[in-house]
Amino acid sequence: MKHWILFILLLFGFAFSEVEQPSSRVVFGVKISTGPNSTMVSFVAMRYSGDGILRAKRYYTSKDEFIKVLSGYWPSPFNPQKTDHFKENKVMGGVFVNDTIHTETSYCPALDSLWKIRFSDWPYKGSNEAGWSLNKMRPGLKQEKYLAERYHIKQLDFDYIVDTNFWKLLYDVTDSTWISNYKFIN
Repeated sequence: MKHWILFILLLFGFAFSEVEQPSSRVVFGVKISTGPNSTMVSFVAMRYSGDGILRAKRYYTSKDEFIKVLSGYWPSPFNPQKTDHFKENKVMGGVFVNDTIHTETSYCPALDSLWKIRFSDWPYKGSNEAGWSLNKMRPGLKQEKYLAERYHIKQLDFDYIVDTNFWKLLYDVTDSTWISNYKFIN
């Protein structure tokens, strides 16, 4: 009898150890809204458990720091395998290391262009660069509706564009056809 009980306990132990626990999932995102310290964009990394519960969140106001995490250049709990997410998602970006003069330069042209979605002109003194928005400080109503539908957000001022929508946005803002079409949504 003791052998049967031991056998049943071992059987249950093996059965439960074989059940694969759902793995965690990390998503990245961006919010295009004037924030603290006059930043025009802010970034976020979020880790969800396998059953979809938010377990950790980190906000980034430094574009350079965010790029170093996304590219896998810096170790991070949001990129523990140091995956180059730029390469994985076919978006130009990363960290250029100049060994001669010992410098690190983070780059991502798409992230540099995100402000243009919201503003018609660079909103601060020192540059005459034009944006893509129909209005001075925010997109036109039809542009906002388009952004909400395309990137699954409710409101540009408050929502982060996350996960696959984040990567779609980065790809879009470097596509000349997308830019031309966005400029003239009226």
